Amino acid sequence: MSNFFRNNKLVVLFCALILFIGLIGLSIRSNVQSAPEQYVSDTTSFGQRVFSYPMHLVTGSITNFFQDRQPATNQTKQLEAETQRLKSENEKLKKELDMEDISKYEPVSAGVLARQPDQWINTLVIDKGAKDGIKPNMAVMTTEGLVGQVSKVNQFSSQVNLISTKGRLNRLSVNVLHDSNEVFGLIDHFDEKNDRLIVSDIDNNEDVKKGDKVVTSGLGDQLPKGLYVGEVEKVQNDQYGLSKQVSIKTGANLNQIMHVYVAKRDPKTLVDDEGDDK
Repeated sequence: MSNFFRNNKLVVLFCALILFIGLIGLSIRSNVQSAPEQYVSDTTSFGQRVFSYPMHLVTGSITNFFQDRQPATNQTKQLEAETQRLKSENEKLKKELDMEDISKYEPVSAGVLARQPDQWINTLVIDKGAKDGIKPNMAVMTTEGLVGQVSKVNQFSSQVNLISTKGRLNRLSVNVLHDSNEVFGLIDHFDEKNDRLIVSDIDNNEDVKKGDKVVTSGLGDQLPKGLYVGEVEKVQNDQYGLSKQVSIKTGANLNQIMHVYVAKRDPKTLVDDEGDDK
């Protein structure tokens, strides 16, 4: 009789192991999470929310204490980049209706629930999900600039791929604003040693200098155009001398992210756009 129960336990354990491996494989193949995976993620995020809330409350109070005693300059770089972008577009006689505008997005405030040490520069989890209108590919920012993009959405939490995420499939397209020109480039990788983004594929004929602002291009990333990313710190030729390689100092501190906001499309602007198309 004891052998019978022992054998049954082994069968149950073996089946559970197969199911667990299957769920992992499913999550790797797709950004859309299954119902069991969403349940586990939301349950985990709830526990993280309970433990992280007191810490966020204390750190938030301390941050507000010091911010109240400093000039309100958090959004200065974003405003400067936006002004330069608009100036460039006006000089080129571009139509405003043909471009995405950040004003068409409403911010959803969110707190950071979890960030694993082994995935520190790749992903984090926020406490807003589908119930709050969050969808994949939405931009995630702080007041200092872009930090990432929503990759997976649960009911009450979401995973964010940071702009420093490893992997060539996550290359973000950007524009370097130099005078009246918008110079296109791609974020190639993140230099962990110096905490800098490296932008490649910039034509040698393009003029790029230290201090130029860098914003999202709005091409191929499903992100709005003109979100502030950072500024040029160093310009040099790549190892083959065929193009320029630019080092970017990010506006947001990617190592210290406690609160973010998700750029959710305002339904009112969607109605306006549909009316304009008619």
